[in-house]
Amino acid sequence: MFEQAGLNIPQKNDDFIKQVESIARRTGCKATEICWMTWLIQSEAELIRAKKYADILPKI
Repeated sequence: MFEQAGLNIPQKNDDFIKQVESIARRTGCKATEICWMTWLIQSEAELIRAKKYADILPKI
């Protein structure tokens, strides 16, 4: 995500959080939404998590 956007990859947790919060402010999204979006599109054994967890996502 960061490399594709031309950003440095944060090395520390605090820096990662600050970077995601900055992206959230610039895009109008919430930081938690960005984290969920990135987690859901990462493949897990070539299965997109959004598909794998589709039945429980409405409950979250």
